Amino acid sequence: MDHFVGQNAVFSPLVQIASTSADLPETLSQAVLGMGLRFSHTQFGTGVNEPHLSPAPDLLIMTCPSLENVAQLTRLAQDAARIHCPVILSASLAMLDTLPETLWAICHAILIDPDGADYAASISVALSSRPGILSDVSRDVDAARLQRLADEVGRIARTLANLSAQAPLSDPSLGDVRPSFFGEPAGTDSPPSAREIRGLIRMRRLRDRYFDPGLFADPAWDMLLDLMAARQERVQVAVSSLCIASAVPPTTALRWIRMMTENGLFERVSDPVDGRRVFIRLSDAAADAMTRYLGGVRSAQERLI
Repeated sequence: MDHFVGQNAVFSPLVQIASTSADLPETLSQAVLGMGLRFSHTQFGTGVNEPHLSPAPDLLIMTCPSLENVAQLTRLAQDAARIHCPVILSASLAMLDTLPETLWAICHAILIDPDGADYAASISVALSSRPGILSDVSRDVDAARLQRLADEVGRIARTLANLSAQAPLSDPSLGDVRPSFFGEPAGTDSPPSAREIRGLIRMRRLRDRYFDPGLFADPAWDMLLDLMAARQERVQVAVSSLCIASAVPPTTALRWIRMMTENGLFERVSDPVDGRRVFIRLSDAAADAMTRYLGGVRSAQERLI
């Protein structure tokens, strides 16, 4: 069952929303209408027809409170991916560990209990990232202008480099400062134990009792510490557990997990027993960097807070 709602702006982007309820979440409808977007609503679930993609949507938003209809959502998301339509999934925290790897790969963003601001931000980013279908002449002109500027900057840099190399110093005793070589501190190959790392995490959380937690929000470092401790304990870390360890809202934590995975710091691995379950672990390069850093801090007898 589909129905369309929208503003008078015929050329505004079309957002398709797929949900198990006949009524949309108020925060989602307010975000879409507040941004001046048109949207279609597709209901799916038990007793309802298989959801299908609307004609050429610019964005697909799927809301799913449970795992009952994940297979339907996965098929719908795959249809969207075939036409390069961005996909946003709104899910519960309990669903994270059993989302299919296909959805992780397709979804542009996964939101956990989002509010209107979460929806609006994710919609804006998703729509701006969609590849254009028609050629934009003004964009081509801007690209050519930027290329000319880059070439000019490069020419000026080369000229300055040549002049500085050719100009003799007025005083032979003068010269560029050459920094001394600083070797790595001893002990970088023997990092603190998992127990010590857990102690560092507890100290970080202790600050929240005396100060506003928002003052020290650092989800990347909190997750790196948690995964490093788990690596030494030889235990797997579920996505939901890592979101909790980040000490920020789950939607924010998921954005950081995606970014750090794309940058090669984290790896997503499937549970060999249950292929639907996904774990997060440090990449070997990230683990090596953490080993050297924490080992250096420990050998210098400094506390990391």
